[in-house]
Amino acid sequence: MADPFAMGSVIVGVINAMLAAALLAVYGAVYRKAKSAFALALFVFAVAFLLQNLLLIYGYGTMMDYMPALSPYLFAIGAFEACGLGAMVYTATR
Repeated sequence: MADPFAMGSVIVGVINAMLAAALLAVYGAVYRKAKSAFALALFVFAVAFLLQNLLLIYGYGTMMDYMPALSPYLFAIGAFEACGLGAMVYTATR
């Protein structure tokens, strides 16, 4: 059976991917309207976060049994990232 922190890391990774996808949609709409270099950079930033989280979900899912000592730390990192992405989504959609 998988470590609860490892499962939590995967769940947090899925939440982070959804938040990054929301940022991607918001920043894509901003770029379509503004056509500015800054808006394009925000869009690329959101793409990078989405790809990073998709790779993280795959990596955690396939290597879950090999990382029991690291899983609490990886969970904490993902939780802090979720807080940051959530703040960005909140700010961008206000």
